[in-house]
Amino acid sequence: MTWSDKALASVAGMARVRHQMGRIARGSDARPRIHPAYTLLSEQWKQRGALRRYRAWLAASQGAEAVNRPAEPDPFSAGIRSSASS
Repeated sequence: MTWSDKALASVAGMARVRHQMGRIARGSDARPRIHPAYTLLSEQWKQRGALRRYRAWLAASQGAEAVNRPAEPDPFSAGIRSSASS
C-alpha cells in the first residue's frame, strides 16, 4: 500500500487481514487482490451495526433491571449534601 497516512494504511491492512481470515474460516478462498479501503469500510460498517445492536440490548436490559429492582438511595449523595450545607 502506498498511502500517505501510514497509520490509516496500517489500520486498513489489518482490516484486510481480518477479512481474509474470516473468508478462510468460512471455508472460502482468500482473495489477495481485495482493496484495503473496501475492507476497512466494510469492517467499520459491521462495527457500527454491532454497536447499535449492543446499545439497544443495553437499554432494554437496564430498563428490565429498573422494573425488577426497587431504586436504591445513593450512599454518596447524603454525604455530599451534609458537607455542602455545613
